[in-house]
Amino acid sequence: MMLRGTFVLALLLVFGVSDALTQNRTITGRVTDATTGRPLPGVQVYVPLAAGGTAGQRGTSSGTLTDREGSFRLTLPAGEATIAARMIGYKLATLSVPAAQDAVQIALQVDVLNLDEVVVTGQATGISRRNLANSVAKVNAEELTRVPAASIEQALAGKIAGADIQSNSGAPGGGLQVRLRGTSTILGSSNPLYVVDGVIVSDAQIPSGVHAITRSSSNPVVGGRQDNSQNRISDLNPNDIESIEVLKGASAAAIYGSKANNGVVVITTKRGRSGEPQFSFSQRFGTFARSNDIGLRQFATLEDAVATFGARAADYWEPGVFFDHERELAGHTPLSYETSGSVSGGTDNTRYFASGLLKHDGGIITGTYYDKESIKLNLDQTVGARLTVGLNTNFIHTMADRGLTQNDNNGTSFYMAMPSTPSFIDLRQRPDGTWPVNPFAASNVLQTAALLRNEEEVYRFLGAGNITFDAINSERHGLRLLVTSGVDHFNQQNRIISPAELQFEPADGLAGTSVLGNARSLYLNFNTNAVHTLRPASGFFTATTSVGTQYEFRDLGINMTIGRNLIGGLTNVDKGTSTEVRQNRSEVKDFGIYVQEEVLFLDRLLMTAGVRADRGSNNSDTEQFYFYPKAAA
Repeated sequence: MMLRGTFVLALLLVFGVSDALTQNRTITGRVTDATTGRPLPGVQVYVPLAAGGTAGQRGTSSGTLTDREGSFRLTLPAGEATIAARMIGYKLATLSVPAAQDAVQIALQVDVLNLDEVVVTGQATGISRRNLANSVAKVNAEELTRVPAASIEQALAGKIAGADIQSNSGAPGGGLQVRLRGTSTILGSSNPLYVVDGVIVSDAQIPSGVHAITRSSSNPVVGGRQDNSQNRISDLNPNDIESIEVLKGASAAAIYGSKANNGVVVITTKRGRSGEPQFSFSQRFGTFARSNDIGLRQFATLEDAVATFGARAADYWEPGVFFDHERELAGHTPLSYETSGSVSGGTDNTRYFASGLLKHDGGIITGTYYDKESIKLNLDQTVGARLTVGLNTNFIHTMADRGLTQNDNNGTSFYMAMPSTPSFIDLRQRPDGTWPVNPFAASNVLQTAALLRNEEEVYRFLGAGNITFDAINSERHGLRLLVTSGVDHFNQQNRIISPAELQFEPADGLAGTSVLGNARSLYLNFNTNAVHTLRPASGFFTATTSVGTQYEFRDLGINMTIGRNLIGGLTNVDKGTSTEVRQNRSEVKDFGIYVQEEVLFLDRLLMTAGVRADRGSNNSDTEQFYFYPKAAA
């Protein structure tokens, strides 16, 4: 009992002596950027040591950090007091607070000689760019939206050093491939991992089923570049994005594990800030047109035509006759428009950001188009001085018809049939509604463009919730706990109708093809993170320790039914005399733990070490952990 009483007395002496000697008071305040007026999170606000301390003594008698809205609460001694505020990239500010004042406003001036930015490098930490131990590329909102782009990948083209971004198809809404570290596999995906607001999202490329028409060599279920697969990250609205950061190498693997072997694209969306509602509206109109023509050769003499297309050219060639099939096929100048609007604002406790998008891109090729509608809502609620709750939602609907624009193995797609088609034959529809046969190629490209349908429709929902709790928030110590949970769910339906009257359809004896594909993707994420920051009074170093866990569940199911030899012009897949059903199903469960230590010496030298342990249902031993270490300076 004596020991217990002594221990309690010691605690009372440690925690209560300052209050016993001095009466304290509490003030609240807000720190903003003096130029833009925006709130500044993470600013150190403290009571400096008494005059006479050395420059290295940046300790305090009291201190705290501003929250994401720039707000803070600080305990001061009774009477008039002086407080200071400091942040990387800004000049130190000091302010005298009279005894009767309980609220202050601090505006920090940018230090042009020390201007810097914070880069997100993991689940819950950031570091100033000049102190990065690894290369991280960053693109902000202004750069993304400076030039209109059809998708996020297109907006990134030319802005990320070393990134290879290529279009799989020139069709509206066509897929793109993104390579950050080259091609890393023969059969698997080389696409990077995408993380949106801390949640891993799906980038599954679902096949359209067009291989059933073109006989392309791509995987008949999983799809590929030859099957017009769409990169689903393009569903996101570029106008909703605040910044994009790209991680590569060991830094990415130590945070996200083996999933990051192709690099990581970290996307942060816009959020509301306290203040009056801020409205944004934009309306874009335009048209598309061919930038370059492949060109068709004109044959001035019969000898030239026969030399190129053989003796049968003599049956079709006429002097002075020229048909520009490329102009007929891809000479359209369709309308393109995009309507985008957003509103953001809130109070010190409640912030919101809401946006909407309505987009239509017509295709230069007959019958092709791409439509997208998107609604997004981000909410943040501060509860007390330490707890913040966030909610992110995004609903997306897209529709497209991409025609027959991909590679094929039977010469039926538009630009596979075009080179073998002479310019002296007429492929246009006849007055009676019939179409002429192209005797020099497997298909009449104008007939194919007019009659074949290759439609895709997607409904997608992205949702995430996060809780942030500042357990310790002082000048010398900080402990932040974060919990994030997210869901990414989409349904995709592809419908292809290749009528029996198309020139190439009877070639296999099964005229008329109908394809119906249904895909369902579900991603679930649950992450926990703890970040402790130590800032000794000497100011010699700052140490940040991060630990966290990640659980991910992925479920992808693809069903495709192909009906051939359609009866009586009907289009349902069950109306074919030959029916083929294909299915692919994958279910993956991953669990990871990571630990990372960052030590910054004198705000100049950063040393980083970390390790991640992963286990997953795809491994041969589902209970075994695989380790991914990193170290850098």
